[in-house]
Amino acid sequence: MGESNAYYADPARVQGGVRQMNQISSLVEGLVGDFVSSANLTRDWCGQSDSMAKELIPQEKKERDGSIDTGRALSEAVVGVVNGTNDNVKNILTTQGGNLDAIRQSAGGGGHRPRH
Repeated sequence: MGESNAYYADPARVQGGVRQMNQISSLVEGLVGDFVSSANLTRDWCGQSDSMAKELIPQEKKERDGSIDTGRALSEAVVGVVNGTNDNVKNILTTQGGNLDAIRQSAGGGGHRPRH
């Protein structure tokens, strides 16, 4: 944009990015679900009541739970970005509409159009 104070936003492109982020979020949720299912199938690999199991089960559970929590946090973060970006798109559309109304009024058109 050079040295001007111009601001440009293409809501359609931003909304396209939001759709892609929604897809990523769905993939992450699926991966976390698959991981939980697979991890639960292997949680008894070290036994249940012998000395090895007593030593390893707490650490294995901690690592499994930590991995699940990390995956869920990642999914929630992507959803947060999507929600914030959707709010930005609404703001862009409102700002664009207001600016177009102001241009019309200053040009003598006067008419108002509905805002998004």
